[in-house]
Amino acid sequence: MGEGLGLVAIGARSPKEPVVRRVLVHAGLPRPQTQIPVYDGDDDLPFAYLDMGWRDWLVAVEYDGDQHRSDRRQYVKDIRRRERLERMGWIVVTVVAEDREQDIVRRVRAALDSRVQ
Repeated sequence: MGEGLGLVAIGARSPKEPVVRRVLVHAGLPRPQTQIPVYDGDDDLPFAYLDMGWRDWLVAVEYDGDQHRSDRRQYVKDIRRRERLERMGWIVVTVVAEDREQDIVRRVRAALDSRVQ
């Protein structure tokens, strides 16, 4: 299997998620888990699935496409979801199409470094 196929994320919910994952891995960061279910309290079902991240360090990377901004309901849902994740101790790094690769890596590395000391 080629190197690129090994980095394809099964279950990615957008075409950009595998691209972000490859950027992070090629920068030398630990391989992130994808589609991480997050439970709150005794809930039987997850209230969120994070695009990718590191559960042990509570660091998530979320790719927000244009619908996250242009659909008001989605926008409000995203805000409430992010607030809930942060109350649970998660650091959420949001990536958008305009982000440069080196900026994504810098922000994710800073989040991981704040947890892996």
